[in-house]
Amino acid sequence: MPNLYSLKPSAQPRYLDITFQFTPRKPGKQVIQLPIWRPGRYQAQNFAKNIPILKAFSGGVPIAIAKIASSTWELEASEPVEIRYSYYANQPDAGGSVVEPDLLYINFINCLLYVKGRENERCEIQIEKPAGWQSVCTFKNGGKYRELVDSSYIAAPAIFQHKWKCNGVKFSIDVVGSRQALTKKLTDAYEKFTQTQLDWMGHFPVKEYHYMLWVCPAPYYHGVEHTKSTMMVMGPPDRDAYEDLIGLGSHELFHVWNIATIRPKELFPYSYDREVPFSTGWIVEGITTYLGDWFLYESGVWTRQEYLAGLLGNLKLHFDRDADAQQSLEESSIDLWLDGYGTSLPNKRASIYYKGAVVALALDLKLQAKNGKSLKEVMLAMNAEFGQLKKGYTKADFIRICEQVYGGSLQEFFQNYVEKSTDITTDLQAILAKSGVKFENDPEKGWTLVGYNAI
Repeated sequence: MPNLYSLKPSAQPRYLDITFQFTPRKPGKQVIQLPIWRPGRYQAQNFAKNIPILKAFSGGVPIAIAKIASSTWELEASEPVEIRYSYYANQPDAGGSVVEPDLLYINFINCLLYVKGRENERCEIQIEKPAGWQSVCTFKNGGKYRELVDSSYIAAPAIFQHKWKCNGVKFSIDVVGSRQALTKKLTDAYEKFTQTQLDWMGHFPVKEYHYMLWVCPAPYYHGVEHTKSTMMVMGPPDRDAYEDLIGLGSHELFHVWNIATIRPKELFPYSYDREVPFSTGWIVEGITTYLGDWFLYESGVWTRQEYLAGLLGNLKLHFDRDADAQQSLEESSIDLWLDGYGTSLPNKRASIYYKGAVVALALDLKLQAKNGKSLKEVMLAMNAEFGQLKKGYTKADFIRICEQVYGGSLQEFFQNYVEKSTDITTDLQAILAKSGVKFENDPEKGWTLVGYNAI
Protein backbone atom coordinates (compact mmCIF):
# COMPACT_ATOMS: atom_id res chain seq x y z
CA MET A 1 0.00 0.00 0.00
CA PRO A 2 1.47 3.41 -0.95
CA ASN A 3 2.38 5.90 1.75
CA LEU A 4 -0.31 8.57 1.94
CA TYR A 5 0.04 12.33 2.48
CA SER A 6 -2.95 14.60 3.09
CA LEU A 7 -2.52 18.40 3.09
CA LYS A 8 -4.90 21.30 3.60
CA PRO A 9 -4.66 24.97 4.61
CA SER A 10 -4.88 25.29 8.37
CA ALA A 11 -7.27 27.44 10.36
CA GLN A 12 -4.08 29.19 11.48
CA PRO A 13 -2.95 31.74 8.88
CA ARG A 14 0.03 30.61 6.74
CA TYR A 15 0.01 27.05 8.07
CA LEU A 16 -0.53 23.74 6.31
CA ASP A 17 -2.11 20.84 8.21
CA ILE A 18 -0.47 17.60 7.13
CA THR A 19 -0.99 13.91 7.86
CA PHE A 20 1.47 11.19 6.85
CA GLN A 21 0.32 7.57 6.88
CA PHE A 22 2.59 4.56 6.46
CA THR A 23 2.77 0.90 7.41
CA PRO A 24 5.97 -0.36 9.10
CA ARG A 25 7.92 -2.91 7.10
CA LYS A 26 8.63 -4.75 10.33
CA PRO A 27 7.72 -4.15 13.98
CA GLY A 28 10.02 -1.97 16.05
CA LYS A 29 11.82 1.32 15.74
CA GLN A 30 10.79 3.63 12.88
CA VAL A 31 13.02 6.63 12.09
CA ILE A 32 11.13 9.57 10.59
CA GLN A 33 13.01 12.24 8.65
CA LEU A 34 12.31 15.65 7.11
CA PRO A 35 14.79 16.78 4.41
CA ILE A 36 17.29 19.36 5.66
CA TRP A 37 18.05 20.74 2.18
CA ARG A 38 16.60 20.74 -1.30
CA PRO A 39 18.27 19.97 -4.64
CA GLY A 40 19.09 23.18 -6.48
CA ARG A 41 20.26 25.01 -3.35
CA TYR A 42 23.34 23.49 -1.83
CA GLN A 43 23.06 24.51 1.79
CA ALA A 44 21.19 23.18 4.80
CA GLN A 45 17.89 25.01 5.21
CA ASN A 46 16.54 22.86 8.05
CA PHE A 47 12.87 22.98 7.10
CA ALA A 48 11.94 21.30 10.38
CA LYS A 49 12.18 24.70 12.06
CA ASN A 50 8.74 25.34 10.53
CA ILE A 51 7.11 22.43 12.39
CA PRO A 52 6.14 23.43 15.97
CA ILE A 53 5.12 19.92 17.05
CA LEU A 54 3.98 16.62 15.60
CA LYS A 55 1.97 13.75 17.03
CA ALA A 56 1.76 10.08 16.11
CA PHE A 57 -1.20 7.67 16.20
CA SER A 58 -1.76 3.98 15.50
CA GLY A 59 -5.29 2.66 15.17
CA GLY A 60 -6.50 6.11 16.20
CA VAL A 61 -4.66 5.86 19.54
CA PRO A 62 -1.79 8.25 20.38
CA ILE A 63 1.65 6.64 20.49
CA ALA A 64 4.96 8.04 21.68
CA ILE A 65 7.21 9.85 19.22
CA ALA A 66 10.52 11.45 20.25
CA LYS A 67 12.62 14.03 18.49
CA ILE A 68 16.20 12.69 18.36
CA ALA A 69 17.84 15.29 16.08
CA SER A 70 16.94 18.63 14.53
CA SER A 71 15.00 17.02 11.64
CA THR A 72 14.61 13.44 12.87
CA TRP A 73 12.04 11.65 15.04
CA GLU A 74 11.73 8.09 16.30
CA LEU A 75 8.81 5.89 17.28
CA GLU A 76 7.98 2.24 17.96
CA ALA A 77 5.21 0.64 15.91
CA SER A 78 4.03 -2.60 14.35
CA GLU A 79 0.71 -1.44 12.88
CA PRO A 80 -0.10 1.41 10.41
CA VAL A 81 0.97 4.82 11.69
CA GLU A 82 -0.49 8.29 11.15
CA ILE A 83 1.63 11.36 11.93
CA ARG A 84 -0.15 14.70 12.23
CA TYR A 85 1.59 18.05 12.18
CA SER A 86 1.37 21.63 10.94
CA TYR A 87 3.93 23.37 8.73
CA TYR A 88 4.49 27.15 8.66
CA ALA A 89 4.39 27.93 4.93
CA ASN A 90 5.65 31.49 4.59
CA GLN A 91 8.77 31.24 2.42
CA PRO A 92 7.87 33.19 -0.75
CA ASP A 93 10.69 32.10 -3.05
CA ALA A 94 10.94 29.47 -5.78
CA GLY A 95 12.12 26.81 -3.33
CA GLY A 96 9.66 27.53 -0.53
CA SER A 97 6.00 27.11 0.31
CA VAL A 98 3.30 29.73 0.80
CA VAL A 99 -0.27 29.66 2.08
CA GLU A 100 -2.27 32.82 1.37
CA PRO A 101 -6.00 33.50 0.98
CA ASP A 102 -5.56 33.55 -2.82
CA LEU A 103 -2.66 31.10 -3.24
CA LEU A 104 -1.60 27.62 -2.19
CA TYR A 105 1.99 27.01 -3.27
CA ILE A 106 3.95 24.01 -2.01
CA ASN A 107 7.42 22.63 -2.60
CA PHE A 108 6.91 19.18 -1.16
CA ILE A 109 10.52 18.76 -0.10
CA ASN A 110 9.97 21.52 2.49
CA CYS A 111 7.28 19.76 4.42
CA LEU A 112 6.82 16.04 3.71
CA LEU A 113 8.27 13.50 6.12
CA TYR A 114 9.53 10.08 5.08
CA VAL A 115 10.58 6.89 6.82
CA LYS A 116 14.35 6.79 6.60
CA GLY A 117 15.55 4.19 4.11
CA ARG A 118 12.22 4.16 2.27
CA GLU A 119 12.75 7.10 -0.12
CA ASN A 120 12.00 4.92 -3.17
CA GLU A 121 8.57 3.78 -2.00
CA ARG A 122 5.37 4.69 -3.79
CA CYS A 123 3.29 7.60 -2.53
CA GLU A 124 -0.10 9.16 -2.93
CA ILE A 125 -0.96 12.73 -2.09
CA GLN A 126 -4.30 14.43 -1.43
CA ILE A 127 -4.51 18.23 -1.26
CA GLU A 128 -7.62 20.06 -0.14
CA LYS A 129 -8.12 23.38 -1.94
CA PRO A 130 -11.06 25.83 -2.13
CA ALA A 131 -13.85 24.88 -4.52
CA GLY A 132 -13.37 26.26 -8.00
CA TRP A 133 -9.62 26.78 -7.71
CA GLN A 134 -7.31 25.53 -10.41
CA SER A 135 -4.10 23.62 -9.71
CA VAL A 136 -0.94 22.37 -11.44
CA CYS A 137 1.46 19.66 -10.26
CA THR A 138 3.80 17.35 -12.15
CA PHE A 139 3.65 14.52 -9.58
CA LYS A 140 1.34 11.64 -10.43
CA ASN A 141 -0.02 9.50 -7.59
CA GLY A 142 1.83 6.21 -7.37
CA GLY A 143 5.22 7.78 -7.97
CA LYS A 144 8.16 7.47 -5.59
CA TYR A 145 8.88 9.82 -2.69
CA ARG A 146 11.96 11.01 -4.61
CA GLU A 147 9.67 12.05 -7.48
CA LEU A 148 7.22 13.69 -5.10
CA VAL A 149 9.82 15.94 -3.48
CA ASP A 150 11.15 16.84 -6.94
CA SER A 151 7.79 18.51 -7.62
CA SER A 152 6.00 21.78 -6.91
CA TYR A 153 2.29 22.43 -6.58
CA ILE A 154 0.38 25.63 -7.23
CA ALA A 155 -3.32 26.30 -6.76
CA ALA A 156 -5.18 29.59 -7.15
CA PRO A 157 -8.55 30.93 -8.27
CA ALA A 158 -7.11 31.23 -11.79
CA ILE A 159 -4.05 29.82 -13.58
CA PHE A 160 -3.21 31.28 -16.97
CA GLN A 161 -1.62 28.76 -19.33
CA HIS A 162 0.10 28.49 -22.69
CA LYS A 163 0.55 24.94 -24.00
CA TRP A 164 2.41 23.51 -26.98
CA LYS A 165 4.29 20.45 -28.17
CA CYS A 166 7.97 20.28 -29.05
CA ASN A 167 9.59 17.13 -30.46
CA GLY A 168 6.71 15.09 -29.07
CA VAL A 169 7.04 16.56 -25.56
CA LYS A 170 4.15 18.45 -23.95
CA PHE A 171 5.14 21.89 -22.61
CA SER A 172 3.15 24.40 -20.59
CA ILE A 173 3.70 27.83 -19.06
CA ASP A 174 1.51 28.09 -15.95
CA VAL A 175 1.11 31.56 -14.45
CA VAL A 176 -0.55 32.58 -11.19
CA GLY A 177 -0.84 36.17 -10.04
CA SER A 178 -1.01 38.07 -13.33
CA ARG A 179 -2.44 37.31 -16.76
CA GLN A 180 -0.35 40.20 -18.17
CA ALA A 181 2.88 38.22 -17.74
CA LEU A 182 1.81 35.70 -20.37
CA THR A 183 2.44 37.83 -23.47
CA LYS A 184 2.83 36.51 -27.02
CA LYS A 185 6.38 37.88 -27.03
CA LEU A 186 7.15 35.73 -23.98
CA THR A 187 5.46 32.56 -25.24
CA ASP A 188 7.18 32.89 -28.65
CA ALA A 189 10.56 33.21 -26.91
CA TYR A 190 9.90 30.15 -24.72
CA GLU A 191 8.90 28.07 -27.72
CA LYS A 192 12.05 29.11 -29.60
CA PHE A 193 14.65 28.38 -26.91
CA THR A 194 12.84 25.19 -25.91
CA GLN A 195 13.03 23.95 -29.50
CA THR A 196 16.72 24.85 -29.74
CA GLN A 197 17.66 23.06 -26.54
CA LEU A 198 15.76 19.88 -27.41
CA ASP A 199 17.29 19.82 -30.89
CA TRP A 200 20.78 20.50 -29.49
CA MET A 201 20.71 17.70 -26.90
CA GLY A 202 18.66 15.32 -29.05
CA HIS A 203 16.96 13.45 -26.19
CA PHE A 204 14.66 14.96 -23.57
CA PRO A 205 14.40 12.88 -20.37
CA VAL A 206 10.67 13.47 -19.71
CA LYS A 207 7.42 13.48 -21.71
CA GLU A 208 5.87 16.57 -20.13
CA TYR A 209 7.42 19.75 -18.72
CA HIS A 210 5.96 22.80 -16.96
CA TYR A 211 7.36 26.32 -16.61
CA MET A 212 5.53 27.34 -13.42
CA LEU A 213 5.48 31.07 -12.60
CA TRP A 214 4.15 32.93 -9.60
CA VAL A 215 3.97 36.67 -10.21
CA CYS A 216 4.24 37.76 -6.60
CA PRO A 217 3.31 41.16 -5.10
CA ALA A 218 6.84 42.07 -3.95
CA PRO A 219 10.00 42.71 -6.03
CA TYR A 220 11.57 39.29 -6.56
CA TYR A 221 13.57 37.12 -8.98
CA HIS A 222 14.22 33.45 -8.33
CA GLY A 223 13.97 30.07 -10.04
CA VAL A 224 14.45 26.44 -9.05
CA GLU A 225 14.92 23.45 -11.33
CA HIS A 226 13.06 20.16 -11.18
CA THR A 227 13.14 17.17 -13.52
CA LYS A 228 9.67 17.82 -14.93
CA SER A 229 9.28 21.51 -14.19
CA THR A 230 10.82 24.71 -13.02
CA MET A 231 9.30 26.98 -10.39
CA MET A 232 9.88 30.70 -10.97
CA VAL A 233 8.94 33.60 -8.71
CA MET A 234 8.95 37.09 -10.22
CA GLY A 235 7.49 40.36 -9.05
CA PRO A 236 5.90 42.81 -8.73
CA PRO A 237 3.11 42.48 -11.33
CA ASP A 238 3.68 45.92 -12.89
CA ARG A 239 7.33 45.17 -13.67
CA ASP A 240 8.50 44.40 -17.22
CA ALA A 241 10.09 41.06 -16.41
CA TYR A 242 10.48 39.75 -19.99
CA GLU A 243 14.30 39.72 -20.05
CA ASP A 244 14.53 38.13 -16.61
CA LEU A 245 11.92 35.51 -17.48
CA ILE A 246 13.54 34.39 -20.74
CA GLY A 247 16.95 34.17 -19.07
CA LEU A 248 15.55 32.27 -16.11
CA GLY A 249 13.47 29.91 -18.22
CA SER A 250 16.35 29.01 -20.54
CA HIS A 251 18.70 28.44 -17.60
CA GLU A 252 16.27 26.22 -15.70
CA LEU A 253 15.33 24.15 -18.76
CA PHE A 254 18.96 23.15 -19.37
CA HIS A 255 19.10 21.92 -15.78
CA VAL A 256 16.77 19.09 -16.86
CA TRP A 257 19.93 17.64 -18.38
CA ASN A 258 22.68 19.30 -16.34
CA ILE A 259 21.83 18.17 -12.77
CA ALA A 260 18.44 16.46 -12.90
CA THR A 261 19.82 13.87 -15.36
CA ILE A 262 23.59 14.36 -15.64
CA ARG A 263 24.47 14.40 -11.96
CA PRO A 264 27.64 14.48 -9.83
CA LYS A 265 28.42 11.17 -8.15
CA GLU A 266 27.90 12.64 -4.67
CA LEU A 267 24.28 13.45 -5.58
CA PHE A 268 23.39 10.09 -7.08
CA PRO A 269 21.09 9.43 -5.35
CA TYR A 270 20.18 12.46 -3.26
CA SER A 271 20.68 12.12 0.50
CA TYR A 272 18.12 14.43 2.08
CA ASP A 273 19.15 13.90 5.70
CA ARG A 274 22.63 15.46 5.60
CA GLU A 275 24.83 17.98 3.86
CA VAL A 276 26.37 16.60 0.65
CA PRO A 277 29.36 18.78 -0.30
CA PHE A 278 30.71 18.27 -3.81
CA SER A 279 33.40 20.08 -5.75
CA THR A 280 31.77 20.17 -9.21
CA GLY A 281 29.12 22.83 -8.61
CA TRP A 282 30.84 24.93 -11.28
CA ILE A 283 29.86 22.28 -13.87
CA VAL A 284 26.26 22.23 -12.65
CA GLU A 285 25.75 26.01 -12.48
CA GLY A 286 28.55 27.55 -14.56
CA ILE A 287 27.90 25.61 -17.76
CA THR A 288 24.15 26.09 -17.32
CA THR A 289 24.57 29.86 -16.84
CA TYR A 290 26.76 30.13 -19.94
CA LEU A 291 24.65 27.92 -22.19
CA GLY A 292 21.34 29.29 -20.92
CA ASP A 293 22.25 32.68 -22.40
CA TRP A 294 23.79 31.17 -25.53
CA PHE A 295 20.55 29.31 -26.31
CA LEU A 296 18.72 32.65 -26.34
CA TYR A 297 21.04 33.82 -29.10
CA GLU A 298 21.12 30.53 -31.02
CA SER A 299 17.31 30.36 -31.03
CA GLY A 300 16.92 33.90 -32.35
CA VAL A 301 15.37 35.26 -29.16
CA TRP A 302 18.42 37.51 -28.69
CA THR A 303 20.31 39.41 -31.34
CA ARG A 304 24.09 39.18 -31.41
CA GLN A 305 24.36 42.52 -29.63
CA GLU A 306 21.95 41.39 -26.93
CA TYR A 307 23.95 38.22 -26.48
CA LEU A 308 27.22 40.15 -26.23
CA ALA A 309 25.64 42.40 -23.61
CA GLY A 310 24.55 39.35 -21.60
CA LEU A 311 27.96 37.73 -21.94
CA LEU A 312 29.71 40.92 -20.84
CA GLY A 313 27.34 41.09 -17.87
CA ASN A 314 28.45 37.64 -16.68
CA LEU A 315 32.12 38.47 -17.23
CA LYS A 316 31.76 41.70 -15.25
CA LEU A 317 30.01 39.89 -12.41
CA HIS A 318 33.09 37.73 -12.03
CA PHE A 319 35.91 40.18 -12.72
CA ASP A 320 34.39 43.10 -10.80
CA ARG A 321 33.26 41.06 -7.81
CA ASP A 322 35.18 37.80 -7.50
CA ALA A 323 38.42 38.17 -9.48
CA ASP A 324 40.42 38.42 -6.23
CA ALA A 325 38.72 35.47 -4.52
CA GLN A 326 41.16 33.45 -2.43
CA GLN A 327 39.35 30.16 -3.00
CA SER A 328 39.36 28.05 -6.13
CA LEU A 329 36.13 27.12 -7.87
CA GLU A 330 36.35 23.67 -6.28
CA GLU A 331 36.70 25.10 -2.79
CA SER A 332 33.94 27.61 -3.49
CA SER A 333 31.61 24.81 -4.60
CA ILE A 334 32.12 23.01 -1.29
CA ASP A 335 31.85 26.15 0.83
CA LEU A 336 28.36 26.96 -0.45
CA TRP A 337 27.29 24.44 2.18
CA LEU A 338 29.17 26.47 4.77
CA ASP A 339 28.43 30.07 3.75
CA GLY A 340 25.10 29.77 1.98
CA TYR A 341 24.26 31.97 -0.98
CA GLY A 342 24.66 35.33 0.70
CA THR A 343 27.80 37.33 1.33
CA SER A 344 30.77 35.40 2.69
CA LEU A 345 34.06 36.78 3.98
CA PRO A 346 35.53 39.50 1.73
CA ASN A 347 37.43 38.00 -1.23
CA LYS A 348 36.87 34.49 0.03
CA ARG A 349 34.65 32.64 -2.44
CA ALA A 350 34.19 32.76 -6.22
CA SER A 351 30.72 32.34 -7.72
CA ILE A 352 30.10 28.89 -9.20
CA TYR A 353 27.61 30.67 -11.48
CA TYR A 354 29.71 33.51 -12.86
CA LYS A 355 33.26 32.20 -12.63
CA GLY A 356 31.76 28.88 -13.67
CA ALA A 357 30.32 30.61 -16.74
CA VAL A 358 33.76 32.11 -17.49
CA VAL A 359 35.26 28.60 -17.36
CA ALA A 360 32.53 27.31 -19.69
CA LEU A 361 33.14 30.17 -22.14
CA ALA A 362 36.91 29.64 -22.16
CA LEU A 363 36.54 25.87 -22.50
CA ASP A 364 34.04 26.21 -25.34
CA LEU A 365 36.32 28.58 -27.27
CA LYS A 366 39.38 26.36 -26.72
CA LEU A 367 37.49 23.39 -28.15
CA GLN A 368 36.30 25.39 -31.14
CA ALA A 369 39.74 26.80 -31.86
CA LYS A 370 41.38 23.36 -31.69
CA ASN A 371 39.14 21.25 -33.90
CA GLY A 372 35.80 22.96 -34.44
CA LYS A 373 34.05 20.97 -31.70
CA SER A 374 32.38 22.57 -28.71
CA LEU A 375 30.67 22.08 -25.38
CA LYS A 376 27.86 20.44 -27.33
CA GLU A 377 29.98 17.34 -27.90
CA VAL A 378 31.01 17.36 -24.24
CA MET A 379 27.45 17.55 -22.93
CA LEU A 380 26.20 14.94 -25.40
CA ALA A 381 28.95 12.57 -24.26
CA MET A 382 28.19 13.30 -20.58
CA ASN A 383 24.51 12.57 -21.21
CA ALA A 384 25.25 9.33 -23.04
CA GLU A 385 27.76 8.00 -20.49
CA PHE A 386 26.17 9.22 -17.26
CA GLY A 387 22.74 10.80 -17.69
CA GLN A 388 21.00 8.17 -19.75
CA LEU A 389 22.72 5.34 -17.87
CA LYS A 390 21.76 6.87 -14.48
CA LYS A 391 25.35 7.00 -13.23
CA GLY A 392 27.01 9.80 -11.28
CA TYR A 393 30.15 11.47 -12.64
CA THR A 394 33.32 12.77 -10.99
CA LYS A 395 35.49 15.75 -11.87
CA ALA A 396 37.96 13.31 -13.43
CA ASP A 397 35.18 11.93 -15.64
CA PHE A 398 34.28 15.40 -16.88
CA ILE A 399 37.91 16.32 -17.61
CA ARG A 400 38.43 12.99 -19.41
CA ILE A 401 35.49 13.64 -21.72
CA CYS A 402 36.63 17.23 -22.36
CA GLU A 403 40.09 15.95 -23.30
CA GLN A 404 38.59 13.34 -25.62
CA VAL A 405 36.63 16.06 -27.41
CA TYR A 406 39.63 18.41 -27.42
CA GLY A 407 42.08 15.75 -28.60
CA GLY A 408 44.78 16.61 -26.06
CA SER A 409 45.56 17.47 -22.48
CA LEU A 410 43.55 20.13 -20.64
CA GLN A 411 45.20 19.55 -17.26
CA GLU A 412 46.83 22.98 -17.11
CA PHE A 413 43.56 24.68 -18.08
CA PHE A 414 41.58 22.99 -15.31
CA GLN A 415 44.33 23.53 -12.77
CA ASN A 416 44.39 27.29 -13.41
CA TYR A 417 40.66 27.87 -13.89
CA VAL A 418 39.17 25.38 -11.42
CA GLU A 419 41.66 23.89 -8.96
CA LYS A 420 43.57 27.08 -8.12
CA SER A 421 42.68 30.71 -7.52
CA THR A 422 45.08 31.81 -10.28
CA ASP A 423 44.40 35.16 -11.98
CA ILE A 424 42.85 34.08 -15.29
CA THR A 425 42.47 37.53 -16.87
CA THR A 426 45.41 37.39 -19.28
CA ASP A 427 44.75 33.82 -20.33
CA LEU A 428 41.05 34.50 -20.95
CA GLN A 429 41.90 37.59 -22.99
CA ALA A 430 44.19 35.46 -25.17
CA ILE A 431 41.51 32.79 -25.67
CA LEU A 432 38.95 35.45 -26.59
CA ALA A 433 41.37 37.20 -28.94
CA LYS A 434 41.74 34.00 -31.01
CA SER A 435 37.99 34.19 -31.57
CA GLY A 436 38.06 37.79 -32.68
CA VAL A 437 37.08 39.30 -29.36
CA LYS A 438 38.73 42.16 -27.54
CA PHE A 439 38.11 42.01 -23.79
CA GLU A 440 39.72 44.74 -21.73
CA ASN A 441 39.27 46.90 -18.67
CA ASP A 442 39.00 50.51 -19.80
CA PRO A 443 39.89 53.05 -17.07
CA GLU A 444 36.77 55.07 -17.88
CA LYS A 445 34.25 52.52 -19.21
CA GLY A 446 35.24 49.51 -17.14
CA TRP A 447 35.17 46.07 -18.74
CA THR A 448 34.28 46.06 -22.43
CA LEU A 449 33.77 43.30 -24.98
CA VAL A 450 34.14 43.97 -28.70
CA GLY A 451 33.78 41.50 -31.57
CA TYR A 452 32.86 37.86 -31.15
CA ASN A 453 32.93 35.76 -34.28
CA ALA A 454 33.11 32.28 -32.80
CA ILE A 455 29.74 31.67 -31.13
